[in-house]
Amino acid sequence: MSLTAVSFSKPRRREPRLSAPYVPGKHDKRFWTDAEREIVRRYFPDGGAGACLARLPQHRSTAGVYGQAKILGVKRNGSPAARKRHQASPELDQEIREGWQAMDAGRKGAVADLALRLKTPRWWLTKRLTFLGLTIRHKKEPPWTAAEDMLMRKVPLHLPDKAAALFGEHGFKRSPTAIMVRAKRLELSRRATRPELSARGAAALLGVDAKFVTARILSGELAATKRNDKRLSQQGGSSWDIKPADLRRWIIDNIDIVDLRKVDKIPFVSLIAGEPS
Repeated sequence: MSLTAVSFSKPRRREPRLSAPYVPGKHDKRFWTDAEREIVRRYFPDGGAGACLARLPQHRSTAGVYGQAKILGVKRNGSPAARKRHQASPELDQEIREGWQAMDAGRKGAVADLALRLKTPRWWLTKRLTFLGLTIRHKKEPPWTAAEDMLMRKVPLHLPDKAAALFGEHGFKRSPTAIMVRAKRLELSRRATRPELSARGAAALLGVDAKFVTARILSGELAATKRNDKRLSQQGGSSWDIKPADLRRWIIDNIDIVDLRKVDKIPFVSLIAGEPS
């Protein structure tokens, strides 16, 4: 059997940079300069974040000033103001009832709007609404069953809304957020599944190096197409897509060079049997 030389070198074309070129001595604006840190040290103890923001660039935020003050160990002078305690009264409770009935309770932001009108903190108003029986306290979701965990492996996890709809069709009430959290706890990938195999995936299935599969693709023995992922040449170029039927046909035609001791047994048998992986 004659051997054909295969080159794995990839031509490098000049393409646009993925990031801005580096300029020596110039830092990104998200990094704090020594002059900005000095402003925090000088004005934060007496004037707080407001005094610092008046002298800092416009892209600086209040949270950024507090974070930088914590890093520098700078604190405000004087004791914090006494916390204002909100006391319930029959008159205030009546205003809460009337305001809640007049508002669209199901609308997002209704509690915040009512708290602004009554001049009370939102957290306090939420607790008072629950105490008055106008809202229902959030209940912890029921534990997940084995049937739901099995369904988790069949729904499209990369589309949480569609997955939640499929759960509803099977009689389970789970929100998209709950499904995403459960997928993370079960260590399930939320990427969209592809029927095609990459060169690296086919190599792992056959128990060989990825270059072995790439050489067969470049020589024309194994049919494959380039994935349309728009990867640049400096990123290594686009990956190969190998259809399971083409890989199965190549294995059958070249069974003498496939080492059955090294293959990944379960995916290999599923591929030969024509079952979905």
